[in-house]
Amino acid sequence: MTATLKVSNGQLYDYIVIGEHPKATEGFDNAYDIISPGNLNADMGEPYISVVAPHPEWKPAREMRNDIRSPAAKMMWEVSIRSSLPVGIPLWIELDPDQSRMPRGTRLTIEDQKRHIVLDGHKCSIPAPGPGKTEKLLLIVEQQ
Repeated sequence: MTATLKVSNGQLYDYIVIGEHPKATEGFDNAYDIISPGNLNADMGEPYISVVAPHPEWKPAREMRNDIRSPAAKMMWEVSIRSSLPVGIPLWIELDPDQSRMPRGTRLTIEDQKRHIVLDGHKCSIPAPGPGKTEKLLLIVEQQ
């Protein structure tokens, strides 16, 4: 199972890949996990969106672009979204069907502090947290 989630507003976007592989572990696996390269637009003071899976407990990795784990019936990923966009501007979250492999009977749910959204190939939106702030989401994948 692999899910590529794109977070966007107009031409601005970033993405994260979550998934499972039989040889992956719950820790950092150099063969499967990819460290976030950072965000060049943010470094240059340009508008940006950034989405990562934070892992402060991993060394040297701290923020991941790809977070692949060993298979389980239910898996959860914490995701942090930052952006330079004003607070409340919609950020669209959608599953990229061309870059995702979701087996039949797999359900992807997105939770924030206020909502529980089942993402079945549709896109949904969350309000931008505002410059300097972080929105934390929980991605839940359940195999039924």
